[in-house]
Amino acid sequence: MYSKFIAVTLGLISIISVSAQDRIKSIDERMIDGFRREVKSDRDARFLEGDMLEVGLNRDLVASYDTTCTYRVSYNNVTDQSKSGRCWLFSTLNILRDEMIKKYDMGNFEFSQTYGMFWDVLEKSNRFLENVIDNRKKPIDSRINDFLFKKPIGDGGHFANAAHIMDKYGVVPQEIMPEMYASLDNKWLMNTVRTALRRYGLMLRDADRKNIQSIKEKALSDIYNILASNLGEPPTEFEWTLKNKNGKEISTKKYTPLSFRDEFVNHDLEKDYVIFMDDPTKPYYKMYRVSNSRNCYEYADWTFLNVPAAELLEMGVESLKHDTMFYFSADTDASAVMIGGIYDVALYDFGGAFGADLSMTKEEMIRSCEIKSAHAIAMAGVKLGEDGKPVKWLVENSFGEIRGWDGYVVMQNEWLETYLFRLVVERRFVPNKLVQMLNQKPKVIPQWNPTY
Repeated sequence: MYSKFIAVTLGLISIISVSAQDRIKSIDERMIDGFRREVKSDRDARFLEGDMLEVGLNRDLVASYDTTCTYRVSYNNVTDQSKSGRCWLFSTLNILRDEMIKKYDMGNFEFSQTYGMFWDVLEKSNRFLENVIDNRKKPIDSRINDFLFKKPIGDGGHFANAAHIMDKYGVVPQEIMPEMYASLDNKWLMNTVRTALRRYGLMLRDADRKNIQSIKEKALSDIYNILASNLGEPPTEFEWTLKNKNGKEISTKKYTPLSFRDEFVNHDLEKDYVIFMDDPTKPYYKMYRVSNSRNCYEYADWTFLNVPAAELLEMGVESLKHDTMFYFSADTDASAVMIGGIYDVALYDFGGAFGADLSMTKEEMIRSCEIKSAHAIAMAGVKLGEDGKPVKWLVENSFGEIRGWDGYVVMQNEWLETYLFRLVVERRFVPNKLVQMLNQKPKVIPQWNPTY
């Protein structure tokens, strides 16, 4: 097969080989004739009927998977972000709720994702407006303004965004501010907010300096009202009863969102956790800061240490050994059978099915925007081989129980190393040599960088 591919490739090269001056810039009949000959030579093997995902699917591989783990945290009922991009918020809160459930021997419990979403969207709106003000003297079609106005805000984010919201606004139980239609399917809510931001953004660009603050506050007032009308208004005080898994009442108190966080979240997220990235397009063991990546304007931008994936996952194993979940993000769009809940590099072979070489290194995939950090998830378990190295990982997803094994999915270690981007782990599981590197002055990278 390989020799045939080489022969065909050389044949095509010879067909289109021309001098630099005579290079053909358009598709012509000669090219098409060559393409036709290649297709006819192997038509029966490549002709596709039905779903493309059925081509090259390794069904034996699918059948061989299960959820057995060497180390696994306790199972919880999985959460469901539905039709929203709040995976980063769900994953962060899922890690924290796991600790809370264990500590108080609770049944199922969730922090309010709607509460976090409300403040995140409002804070991102303020950040956008401040960015417009900072760049209002630059042309509207400059790269920065083009970037800002194309998508003023989104519902996506990362661990640091969740940390900032919790630090500033606290958290509340889900029953205090439950999921709403507009949080579960937020397309039109987010579109409405973006429209308002674009309108006010143009007004700010044209405004006299003395009117800038009043225009910005009017914009934020409108957006607050839009959010409150769709999500409900965040509580300032509430009463809540802590119960164990048997329904026995442990305590009933009045809380504010900040006092609830102080009592039930046993972490300072910015101090107790470390954010890493595997980005082979940049030097390893260096610190980087993504410009304008924060949601709250007064907080610092997201900073990370760049470390190879295999080394990052060693910290992940250590975390799970101590019955502690960790946060990570990967390109889960790259390869998945969501019904089976499997991520494996051998799951599909589209290149082999269609006679095309589709292979790329991780660096090439990032540089060409083939892959991106698409989904944040909480890691719940790992299976080690006889050599003590990870073989597969068990992931607590946030798309309900209909996918995978009651909402849990399995990732082959090679797949995870290939498509892993961010990993966030408690500082106590970070080796001293990496802790010392965190003191470096970070290099600033633009917000449109493929890694962000």
